[in-house]
Amino acid sequence: MRLNPVVPLVLTTLATCAPVPSPPPETRAKDLTIGLVLALDGKKCVVRFADTGLKDAANAIAYTDHNVIWQVLSNACGEKTKAVAKALGLKYLKVKKTGNPATWSGRCTTLDIIPARIHTPLSFWCAIPSSLTGQGDETYEYEIDGDSVEPVDPGLDVRRNG
Repeated sequence: MRLNPVVPLVLTTLATCAPVPSPPPETRAKDLTIGLVLALDGKKCVVRFADTGLKDAANAIAYTDHNVIWQVLSNACGEKTKAVAKALGLKYLKVKKTGNPATWSGRCTTLDIIPARIHTPLSFWCAIPSSLTGQGDETYEYEIDGDSVEPVDPGLDVRRNG
């Protein structure tokens, strides 16, 4: 009786080519990142959203114990530097329902300089406190503002994480 040595080789090869199951999707909440573009509108420098849907609080959803990150992706306005207050950041962050300032607005950063050419996105952000501190579901309004930059005032929905 003669054995065929090819058969074990084929079975081994088929076993190693079996599909690898993909890892389960990430279910944990993530930071919200909003892309911004500085553009010229006539002689004014304006802030535009890379994804205009993120101006609406129904789409701009952040979670407690996470960050909202604004990234400046490009700058067609030329270099912006801190003259009086900031080159770019938030003018205000307030609860939409009451108009009161967000208790966590002091946890936001600003940009002091924005170069004319941006190779790596520049970020400023706000750290949203944990729901354990009493932070719950709330809708906010904020205004992105800076030195010689036309302001824009979108919305943000913060939801309890977990």
